[in-house]
Amino acid sequence: MKGRILTTSCLVAAALFFAGMSGCKGPQGPAGPAGSGNAALEGFAPNIKCGTCHTAEQDTVYYVAGREFQWAQSKHANGGDSERNSATCAGCHTTEGFIQRMNGQAVTNQFTPSPPGCFACHSPHQRGNFTLRDSTPVLIKSQIASVPDMLFDYGRGNLCVKCHQSRDLSPKPDPTKTAATDSIVITNARWYPHYGMQGMMLMGKGGFEFSDYTYQGNSYHSSATIIKQQGCPTCHMAEETYPPALGTGKAGGHTMNIDYQGEGGGEAHLLTGCKQSGCHASISDPDFVGPTTAPVGAETAINANLDTLTQLLAQRDWIDTVSTSPNFGLVKIPASGQLVIKPAVKAGAIYNYFFISNDQSEGVHNTRYALDLLRSSIAELRKP
Repeated sequence: MKGRILTTSCLVAAALFFAGMSGCKGPQGPAGPAGSGNAALEGFAPNIKCGTCHTAEQDTVYYVAGREFQWAQSKHANGGDSERNSATCAGCHTTEGFIQRMNGQAVTNQFTPSPPGCFACHSPHQRGNFTLRDSTPVLIKSQIASVPDMLFDYGRGNLCVKCHQSRDLSPKPDPTKTAATDSIVITNARWYPHYGMQGMMLMGKGGFEFSDYTYQGNSYHSSATIIKQQGCPTCHMAEETYPPALGTGKAGGHTMNIDYQGEGGGEAHLLTGCKQSGCHASISDPDFVGPTTAPVGAETAINANLDTLTQLLAQRDWIDTVSTSPNFGLVKIPASGQLVIKPAVKAGAIYNYFFISNDQSEGVHNTRYALDLLRSSIAELRKP
């Protein structure tokens, strides 16, 4: 009985307290400070409905849950190096820094970065949809002396190439420095045009071209109508179907993967984009070259020539080939701290080595251009 009386008393007291609180309102406080302008706080579109995307069930408008799962299998999620979060790198390596770039803000250090994800490419809360942040053409700075900058204009792929392009290189290699007395001094083991060469390779520009070599032009990918209109998503974001393939969890879509582990553990390939109208009528493997070219697979030819170029660079001691070295696979800087190359034009072979290997498509993006860059570099290093 005593317990019931205490419980009832507490409930009555609580009710009186909250009634008093609701009946007595103090004066309104001063307005809060204006927003900080944080890049992530982009506002909300009028009449936006959260349930369109945020629902426990599978939504049928944007399929956010499924696409989030796809993205979780992507290199953006797992290999985007979001720890490169300083102001100089965060503009591509983190969502927060990329948003700052796209909003015209100065990129700052990101102390709690996230990898490039949904909000890097889209601003759904502000826009009320999943349109791309920016698909305007991209002016890419040339990293070759005396060669002009280049304009990349491949539709939706323009957003990708906001980052998938070269970074500034110093000193720049120069095709005109062919005299025996011309020299270039390299002091940085990371003297290469970074890992984002895909946009430049696709358009067939930005490689080091030797003046005494005749270049054959570009592969069909560079000028195919559908790729010119849609860019990188044409192949990398093509939605696979089921059956017979495994669906969209491992390749295509927002995984952006072309190669993946198939049933039974073997390597499989997303070929949906390859088989679109106006492209390859029949293809079973990306290691493919059309009937008008040499009868050898693109990847096979590129890797064979890249191996040869690697050996020639190693023979000159210009590439670090010691597997235990912290700079393994990079430019080998001698104890003096300076790698001096004469004539300077030969440094173009180092540039092309990284240009092609860092593209990571094994020539699929632009087989003809990649082969020309490799063959001309090999020919240059074989000169007496």
